[in-house]
Amino acid sequence: QGLERGQIMDERTENRQYEEAPRMEIEQLNPDGVYETPWKFTQAVKVRNAGTLLFRSGIVAFDQDGNIARGDIVKQAEVVYDNIRKIVESAGGTVASIVKMNTYIGEDWRVHKDEIRDARLSVFPDDPPASTLLQVAGFADPDYMIEIEAIAVLDE
Repeated sequence: QGLERGQIMDERTENRQYEEAPRMEIEQLNPDGVYETPWKFTQAVKVRNAGTLLFRSGIVAFDQDGNIARGDIVKQAEVVYDNIRKIVESAGGTVASIVKMNTYIGEDWRVHKDEIRDARLSVFPDDPPASTLLQVAGFADPDYMIEIEAIAVLDE
């Protein structure tokens, strides 16, 4: 209707004045009195003036050609994080738009915890999303070693 991105029409006036819509704000919360996060994740994420929600299905380590990164959970984690980044960017966001992630690992995560954390920190160096890590008994395919779901809030 002739509105530019980020503007809303003030319907109270007949001369169609436009005012700037409030910008989305994402705040990471790690309050005092709650344990410090050993894995560098955020306890909670508060979103104000939210735009569009993007729910990302669980993604495994398929490359662009449909081949799975086999045999190495760290390599799979890197591929998964890269795919999540590409998907969020294709929807108009950035990795900073991701507010929640659920990570499912099919082996003892403690064996590779430092390497997996480093892969995660390469994507989220400063303000990581709220997160959950679960060790699962198995996946739909025995070659899958990690699967990650993500929720992003896009500033539209």
